[in-house]
Amino acid sequence: MKQGVKIYINKDVLTSARERISLMFDKFENICCSLSGGKDSTVLLHLALEEAKKRDRKVNVFFLDQEAEYSHTIDIIDYYMRLPNVVPYWYQIPIKMRNVTSYTEEYLNAWGEGEKWMRPKSEIAIHEVKADYKARFYDFIDWFEEQWNKEKTCFLVGLRAEESLNRFRAVTKHPGIDNLMWTTNTKGKIKVYPLYDWTFEDIWIYIAQNNVPYNKIYDFMYKLGFGMSEMRVSNLIHIHAFKCLASLPEFEPDTYNALLERIGGVHVAARYSKENVMYDTKKLPGKFKTWKEYRDFLLDTTPLEHKDIFIKRFANQPDHERTYRGQCKQLLLNGWGNGIPVPTASAIKQYEDKKKKQIEEWSKILWLN
Repeated sequence: MKQGVKIYINKDVLTSARERISLMFDKFENICCSLSGGKDSTVLLHLALEEAKKRDRKVNVFFLDQEAEYSHTIDIIDYYMRLPNVVPYWYQIPIKMRNVTSYTEEYLNAWGEGEKWMRPKSEIAIHEVKADYKARFYDFIDWFEEQWNKEKTCFLVGLRAEESLNRFRAVTKHPGIDNLMWTTNTKGKIKVYPLYDWTFEDIWIYIAQNNVPYNKIYDFMYKLGFGMSEMRVSNLIHIHAFKCLASLPEFEPDTYNALLERIGGVHVAARYSKENVMYDTKKLPGKFKTWKEYRDFLLDTTPLEHKDIFIKRFANQPDHERTYRGQCKQLLLNGWGNGIPVPTASAIKQYEDKKKKQIEEWSKILWLN
């Protein structure tokens, strides 16, 4: 299959996903599945367990608990971790998490020793790792994956290409097994994406038709009119999910109160994210004439320890108002870790070409009239 080209086949996505998972059970002794509590990873695990039961095998299920989680997320994690065909790898260990709700408390030391946690630890979770590991989210995931025999293990991931072009490229760029475009091979580590061609609708149809237990936080989001892209389940201080703080007192008041006691900045973030006053880059504030001017203002007020990081990064990015607006968002969210993308030079060129074409077309129409 040619990289980057979509080829449609006469087969539904559910049949394809089951065949992909079955093939991995044929090829690998160890099947590991990441579970976040979100809809995609839940459906993937449900399908993997379906195959495991047929073969009287088990699935190793990984979840790195970041403490600042919805209680509904923990409920669904607890449910799946206790199933008979599951080997639970539920980690509740000290981990350093970025906190986008505050400039002064940049990190949450999740499950830190001697600190008052948001909730008690689970008796079935792993509370201690007797090995050296980097106490950061993605670093720990890498450490966990390195503990397995690469030749005997594959990692199932509930990533869908529909969510973004970057995700589509990530899945199809480096085929991992037998030139299969839904697998990747990174330094001998095999990752498999059985749901990569599923849509948002496919996920929910499967959940409904198969009575799959899922995270009920989605029900609250739906009732409050959240859009599809806004229905994200992640830790509550994540750079892409913190806006849900505005609705957290309605969703889970006990969780909100525990979060207020645990982390600084939560109340302010919840208030202003709801009012779209703070963290908003859809409209340029009235006192500024350009996004560049606003960017420079924000840069002047950025904490010194991160200011140089932003300056060096911005120096390598295109000089364009769309880029400046993206940089403003990074500064507002203190995103010095570069988790918020800004338009690339090629994306800006596409935008400008499209804009130019539209102007030409409208000019012809107006001239004819």
